[in-house]
Amino acid sequence: MDIFFTIRHRYLVNDTIDNVRANIESIIDRRWYDFSENITGRLNSDGSFKLTHKWSFAVIRWIENSPAYLSGTITADGNKAIIDTTIRPNSGLVIFFYLLTILFVCELVGINTFIQGPKTYKLLFFPFFNLILFVLMKMFTTGLRNRFERLLQLQREE
Repeated sequence: MDIFFTIRHRYLVNDTIDNVRANIESIIDRRWYDFSENITGRLNSDGSFKLTHKWSFAVIRWIENSPAYLSGTITADGNKAIIDTTIRPNSGLVIFFYLLTILFVCELVGINTFIQGPKTYKLLFFPFFNLILFVLMKMFTTGLRNRFERLLQLQREE
């Protein structure tokens, strides 16, 4: 996991690129009311795709509203297909994580922040909620990746 919580994976699939595209389309083409698998997305004609959770944070379209995003590309390698994926959490969660980290460091070195209260409580509050945010981001990204791997029956290439 890098500094922005982005994770990359590569999968080598012993199937043709057309069959892999059809498998991804079967995930994407589920009815809106089918929540048996909490995953939806889109597949582009160039072989790129983007998958998210069906459940979202908000209905406003100009902000990120899904807790995690899995984007990828499908390329051919002879009779096999290669799927390169990148998964990342919601940018708002990442920004809030770093904001809490900066506020914690400010309190630690004695810089006054806009948060009122005893310093001891603030020094306990920031790491506690940062841990909660980290666990949420990890849970959302890992859950989406695991669901994608299970639905396509993929094994990670180490």
